[in-house]
Amino acid sequence: MDLGAAWRAFATYQGAAPVTRAFVAARFLVAPLGPLEAQLAGCTGTVLSLGSGLCMVERYLAETNPNLTLVGVDLDADKAALIDRTRARSPRVSLRVGDATALSEAGSYDAVLLCDAIHHFPQDSHERVARTVADALVPGGVALVKDLDVAPRWKYHWNRFHDRLAAGPEPIWCRSPTELAEVFVGAGLTLESAERLDFAATPYAHYLLRLRKPHR
Repeated sequence: MDLGAAWRAFATYQGAAPVTRAFVAARFLVAPLGPLEAQLAGCTGTVLSLGSGLCMVERYLAETNPNLTLVGVDLDADKAALIDRTRARSPRVSLRVGDATALSEAGSYDAVLLCDAIHHFPQDSHERVARTVADALVPGGVALVKDLDVAPRWKYHWNRFHDRLAAGPEPIWCRSPTELAEVFVGAGLTLESAERLDFAATPYAHYLLRLRKPHR
C-alpha cells in the first residue's frame, strides 16, 4: 500500500464526524489496497464502483492513478451527501444513490469494482449484480471483485462478527472464490485470475477475482 496516497485519501474526509473518520481509518487498515492498486495501475478511463459506501477505496485509487475517474453507487443517501460535501478534495471520485441490481448503463465503463460489497447483497440477487457488471463494461473492460471466503470457518465467523459491528445485524452471503467466479462467468465474463490475499494468521479471508468482458 502507498502510505502517502492513503494519508492523502484519509485527509479528504476532514470535517466529517469523528466516527466516520474512525471507520475510514479502520478500512485503510483492513482492506488489501495494494493488490487493487496493482490491478488498476495500467487502466485509464472511468471505473464504476458498486456498493462503495464511504468511497475510501475509490479515493485511495484516485490518488494512486491520475488517469482514473471513479463513479460510486450506493443505497445510502447520507454517504452520498458526505462524499458530495467533501468532493472538492477528491474531485475524480463521486457517489450517487442507486441500486446495483437495477442499473441500466450499458457499455459505459472501462472497469467495474466490487470491493467487499457482494456479500451484503442477498444471495438470490448475485446473478443480477453480475449481469449489471457485465452490461456496464465496454468490450474488453475489466471487473475486479474483492470479497471474503466462507473458509476457513474461523475467519468467516470473525468477519460475520466484524460486519455486525460495522454494518448492523443483517445477514451476509459470502461465497467461495470458485462459486462466485461461476456467477460472473455465467453473466458472460471471462475469469482471468482468482487470488487469495490473506495470510494464515490474519482474520480476514480476502480474495480477488479479475474478470474481463470479451470483445464481440
